[in-house]
Amino acid sequence: MKIEQLQQLLKIVEEGSINEAAKELYIARSSLSTSMKNLERELGAQIFSRNSKGVCLTDFGADVYSQAKDICSKIDFIQSVPYEEDRMNLSISSMYCSLANDAFVELYQRHFRDNFTGSIEECTLNEVIRQVNSGLSEIGMVTLFSDSESVALKKIADNHLEFHKLIDRKLHAIIGPKNPLYAEERSSVGLDDLKDFPYIVNYASPSDYSWERTLDGRKRKRAEIHVSDLGCALRLINATEAIMIDTYDKDTYAQFYAPNGCKFIPLADSPLACKLGWVKSENKTISKAAEEFIAIINVKASYGNF
Repeated sequence: MKIEQLQQLLKIVEEGSINEAAKELYIARSSLSTSMKNLERELGAQIFSRNSKGVCLTDFGADVYSQAKDICSKIDFIQSVPYEEDRMNLSISSMYCSLANDAFVELYQRHFRDNFTGSIEECTLNEVIRQVNSGLSEIGMVTLFSDSESVALKKIADNHLEFHKLIDRKLHAIIGPKNPLYAEERSSVGLDDLKDFPYIVNYASPSDYSWERTLDGRKRKRAEIHVSDLGCALRLINATEAIMIDTYDKDTYAQFYAPNGCKFIPLADSPLACKLGWVKSENKTISKAAEEFIAIINVKASYGNF
């Protein structure tokens, strides 16, 4: 797959016609058509379907278009930034990690007057790996869970990336004032204590996929509630007896969860362990900005708020 093919794909969608796109790109229609057929062959599915007005995206093509648009916009941004010897630039892909977000803010606060440019994007593990491997991001922040760690590390290595562990993290149950456990002032809870309560599956959180499988094995009596927004999850925890499972850090708790009446209670018998780390290309040396970013995270982690 070439960047040129992705740019051609965007132009075809913009024009709604291969003929018109070919004119705009100053290439032969047959060449553009062949390029798209090669892309479809490489991806293993049809991107365009024909209609009376020209071409339109298939469902698969719509997904490819969305990814292509994101990749091309990042390339356009990189090309638009003039090179300066003293410019600080850092691009990060991150499975949702408040520690990384806080470190990025601190890095910006230190250098916003020094021609600092940067980006931080929250995404899945697979997308973190893809973006760092392709060079769209310099480093990636990832959370690995013990039940799938070996698979994740193999995928990281297969994409010529290195994993560097930062800290171990523990899972907690998050409950609100409507939950019977709230008033018991417990220092910890067990899996059996949680099986009777609805479980909020927040797919913005990297812990849920592994944790959902664990709760399924405990024969839960109540179904899960699917959300993709932390605000909705917080409202549900505050107003119902529903629970959520996630990792804990003091700053995020104080900023988001405590004002919403939530408590974090450690899981005493969690079958899962998880660790936070970062990945980079194995054949590249990270920039000074990335080094400083990692140093900030290490300092924050040393506070012991996890």
